[in-house]
Amino acid sequence: AKSENFYIEDFLLNILFWTLKPNQIFIINTSGKKISLQKKLLSKLKQKKIEIIIVNKKKLFPGAARNSGISMNKNDYLVFLDMNTLPYDKDWLKVNYQFLKKNKLDGVCGQTFYLAENYTQKIIRASSYGRTYLRTIPGSIFSIKTVKKVGFFNSQTRAGEDTEWLKRLDTFNLKIRNAPLPVFYKGLYNVSFTSTVKKWFRNYFYSSNLPHLTNQKNFYIFTSFIATFLIVFNWNYSIFNIDGRNHIYVPHITKIFLALSAVIYTIFRGIYLPIIKKIKLSFLFPYNFMVVTFFSFILDFVKTITFFVSSFSRMANLGKQK
Repeated sequence: AKSENFYIEDFLLNILFWTLKPNQIFIINTSGKKISLQKKLLSKLKQKKIEIIIVNKKKLFPGAARNSGISMNKNDYLVFLDMNTLPYDKDWLKVNYQFLKKNKLDGVCGQTFYLAENYTQKIIRASSYGRTYLRTIPGSIFSIKTVKKVGFFNSQTRAGEDTEWLKRLDTFNLKIRNAPLPVFYKGLYNVSFTSTVKKWFRNYFYSSNLPHLTNQKNFYIFTSFIATFLIVFNWNYSIFNIDGRNHIYVPHITKIFLALSAVIYTIFRGIYLPIIKKIKLSFLFPYNFMVVTFFSFILDFVKTITFFVSSFSRMANLGKQK
């Protein structure tokens, strides 16, 4: 039977089958609910000389949670995982750690594959992560020296702290490679289109002011202004102040612009990007590319809204400080 902490116990059982096991596991519990593990499981972990340290800190952001584990660590290396991102190969830690040591690396970054079971999940995956192996914090192994050199994770944001840390990592002259064996993200299971949109808004709202998203934010805002200008004030009247009698008058220019934009967006977002991210043509055609395009548009629209909202919120806060 499942206990209240089934997913954590499933995570720990997974580790018990590894060919190379950690000597310490830090579980940073931010849910506000008490974690009580089954005595049988605790006994097995003790037999394998694995120490479990549970830290209860309510409503802690992911970066702050990772920082807690980093601060308590007494080992030479740190391994990052989470409840939804797990290795399915029992040699995962052994192979990746040996790869790190053999090549005298400062660390290896996680390679995460996003799992999807049903139609909804596959559409969401095709519109976002794709079927490629993405570089992530979960699944990574770093020496404690590397972590201290790069610094702690941003503890003030709900999302994006992992990407920001990896961007910072790239600025140091360190020997970093991708992990040979991947981890698998099962967090798309049981999600819906609505919950994904809400999560997208939340994540980008909190992370939009992080440095690594500045260029992306500026691009989205600039593109939105240009598109709005061309739609609301079309070529014929606002730019050249001409009418149908002029030889450079273009009839239905706004409709042409919108139709052309829709075609280009469909090709780029519904076909090209999914193919680049290794989504199979057999999944996209004959009809799914249109569903992917529509949902991608919703995600892009939500992202744009968060960029505008966060920018105005930031300007309002600066005004209050003055």
